Amino acid sequence: MSLNPYKMTKEILQFYGLPYHPEVKMFLDTHTKQDVGGVSSTYRDSKSAPFHWTKDLTYDEVKIIQDSCVAAMRSWGYRNATSERELYDNFNPLLPYSVSQTFTASKTLQ
Repeated sequence: MSLNPYKMTKEILQFYGLPYHPEVKMFLDTHTKQDVGGVSSTYRDSKSAPFHWTKDLTYDEVKIIQDSCVAAMRSWGYRNATSERELYDNFNPLLPYSVSQTFTASKTLQ
């Protein structure tokens, strides 16, 4: 969602049968392109915020998290870093992801 907030927001709204109102676009325009305020602010550069951990955590810390969150990472379309070099070399943990596929898969599991 953070890498393409407009597309993913439209997909979520469409899934629920809701319109993509112009005010939603205005909110995304003002809240996803810059960091303003502190840690509890809703203003974030959505393309960089989700990846800061790749520089802030050690590979050992990331490995512990990955090993503890296997099911969640698989469900939400994340892949594991397999080495320290991979982690620190512009690692992108995101696999192709679709909201509708995720909801369909979770309904099948119920």
